Amino acid sequence: MSLPTSEQASRFLSPLKGSLTIVLLHDAQARGALSRFLLGCASRMPLEATVLDVDAFYCASMATLVDETSGAPKGEAVLLPDRELEVPALIPLLSSKRQLLVIDDLNSLYSLAPDGRRSQELTVFLRLLSYNAGLNGSWAVATAYRANIDDDTRVASQRSIPAVGDIVVDTDIKDGSLKLKAKGLWPGDELRV
Repeated sequence: MSLPTSEQASRFLSPLKGSLTIVLLHDAQARGALSRFLLGCASRMPLEATVLDVDAFYCASMATLVDETSGAPKGEAVLLPDRELEVPALIPLLSSKRQLLVIDDLNSLYSLAPDGRRSQELTVFLRLLSYNAGLNGSWAVATAYRANIDDDTRVASQRSIPAVGDIVVDTDIKDGSLKLKAKGLWPGDELRV
């Protein structure tokens, strides 16, 4: 997958501005393609980005995620300490001046908040992140893994990870291209990159 054009980056990011978007992944191949695409979009727009790299995927894969001709976008990668999550440690992300926040991934983040109180704090944090994105006109994009999803299960229960987002985008990899699907965001409800 090549670096997105400015038009592709704009077409992808424009309807997501001011919201918390949950991008559902089904496999590791989609994760790599989406990560490369997100960094490419940040580089093309250009946007300053922060990546909350929960399981060090971005850090470990940076050489393959960044196109040599454009380099990495301006920004920072944030790693969590190697212990249980203390949600107040995430609060500085709410006051970040960065235009794009990428959280990779929510499943791992929630697994670090094993008890009910921390899980609720994390959900409140994500809702505040959504509010902050709307207030500042910024982007917050979080990935989450989902084994199977169909049109009947798109309505998320209050306890599911997709329920914390304003927008849910489903991904699929076919013939080397990434297909993003969400109702009402793009013509035909999908964007191929």
